[in-house]
Amino acid sequence: MQTVLKASRFAIGIASLAGAVLVFLPRTGTAAEATGKVDIAVECRCADQVGQNLCSTFKKGVQDSSGYRLVDAAKGFGMSVHFSCVDLWQGIDSPLAGSMSAVSLVFTIYADGLPGEVYEDSSVSRVGKNSTPEMSRKILAALGQLVSVNSSFFERMRATAQKSAPASRSGQ
Repeated sequence: MQTVLKASRFAIGIASLAGAVLVFLPRTGTAAEATGKVDIAVECRCADQVGQNLCSTFKKGVQDSSGYRLVDAAKGFGMSVHFSCVDLWQGIDSPLAGSMSAVSLVFTIYADGLPGEVYEDSSVSRVGKNSTPEMSRKILAALGQLVSVNSSFFERMRATAQKSAPASRSGQ
């Protein structure tokens, strides 16, 4: 009897935790609200092949994810990931050109109610041409941590937008 009671408490605890996660998961923008996904805008300023591959692999990861929606512009609520890349060896050692990229990443939060994008985090890395899938997964994991940390911000912004939406509709 005691084992069954412990199992029931455990199941209730898991169900409560799952419910809390669903309630506090940020949903952004109109289409994202319907899908429960967070809007992610990705900017790629990568002239080199390795940087371009990393950025396109990352975008595909965002598209394929269950929690994000890749968007073309930072509108509504969400996060942006800004890539800036240069060939690490171009002009220094020609035989190695195209094998490694210096990549700068900047993560920002955006919302219609903000005066612009808000800096969240950044990093600089060297990425080899054979490690773009692994680095893309690491960037997606970092994005997930930042989305999680900022979920209450997204909830407040969404609540504010939902409160003002009925007032603007009645004025139409």
